[in-house]
Amino acid sequence: MSLLDRFSFFDREVMQDPYPYYAEMRERAPLLWNAPLQAYLVTRYEDVAHALKNPALFSSASPRLGGQPIDAIGTILGGPASPALINTDPPLHTRLRAIVSRAFTPKQISELEPRVRALARELVSGMVRAEEFDFMEGLATPLPVILIAEMLGIEPGRRHDFKRWSDALISVASAGGPGPEARRDAREMHAYMTGIAEERRQRPQGDLISLLVQGSEEQRLTPEEVNSFALLLLLAGNETATNLIGNALHALLTHPEQYDGLTRNPSDCGAAIEEALRYESPVVSALRRTTRPVELSGGSVPEDTMLVLVLSSANRDPRKFPEPDRFDIQRAPQGVLSFGQGIHYCLGAPLARIEAPLALQALVEQCPRLDFAARQPARPDYPPSFGVRGMRSLWLRRGPPASNPPSQA
Repeated sequence: MSLLDRFSFFDREVMQDPYPYYAEMRERAPLLWNAPLQAYLVTRYEDVAHALKNPALFSSASPRLGGQPIDAIGTILGGPASPALINTDPPLHTRLRAIVSRAFTPKQISELEPRVRALARELVSGMVRAEEFDFMEGLATPLPVILIAEMLGIEPGRRHDFKRWSDALISVASAGGPGPEARRDAREMHAYMTGIAEERRQRPQGDLISLLVQGSEEQRLTPEEVNSFALLLLLAGNETATNLIGNALHALLTHPEQYDGLTRNPSDCGAAIEEALRYESPVVSALRRTTRPVELSGGSVPEDTMLVLVLSSANRDPRKFPEPDRFDIQRAPQGVLSFGQGIHYCLGAPLARIEAPLALQALVEQCPRLDFAARQPARPDYPPSFGVRGMRSLWLRRGPPASNPPSQA
């Protein structure tokens, strides 16, 4: 049996290390029909990038998998919901993007840097007091959750709910699909965010939700659209950032000479994150639907056919990235697709590029000697999913202090 015959996004063993499967797909079947998903898997860089950059040919609207419509919040609420930004085409996408972009200007993102730096250092300081600690629980998860909650203007007591709601939404892309608890959590989030949107419309407070619900009818989001945008922030601004930080540190510690290099040069943390985005993408795939027949490597695709654009395969295509299975923080990769391309390029990418490097920098400054704890399995637990890739836990232990403390960047 070949690797192609065994491949499944929902096979835990396969998804522990999917990269040999992707490599075989790229060479033998760059356009591979997946019966369970009722979609073609697209794995070569040139094809994935082409689809991302051409929304007229490859639509983001009305996605479906397994022959059924897929809408994260609608699916687990048991009914329709306002389309999310990532599941729309122009002109609706143009309107929504123009509104929400007001909250993600370069100036606004750069102004968050002091808060991100202070919060990262505070979280690391508390985490490394223990000899052994779970990095995901101590830093990778709370940092994005707290920042997104603060941006939205959510009271601190609700922060733990954000992670629970995020897990419920991620379950849509898991093997088992959303269960009763996930549906309950999604309904809770829906009710809460709808109430907050209406409250901020009447009494704005200067937070992100207040900004999004003010203005004329064409310049503001409806309460349902606020719900969909909150969903996007939970997934793209929270779950993805958490997984990026965790995946980056795991890659560094499995290449300890590169972690050691960061302790001497913390200013390289940004470069480490860029390589981690390529090497272990926190986003596995993006969905597109053909609007007319198209030609891709491997053959023709009929109109109205679903495609799973496998970003994590494209990022390791040797046609684009030499020696793609080698992790090298000095690589300076160009054209990595983890944040997408074209009109759907991730709005939160600049924020992630602040959060993740500052998280690593806070860690290497306070913990220059680090290793896996005994309780950490040799192979991390990556829950099977076609949507995101991240570990449930990453148990670490502190080592002796470095003889030469790292320079302060």
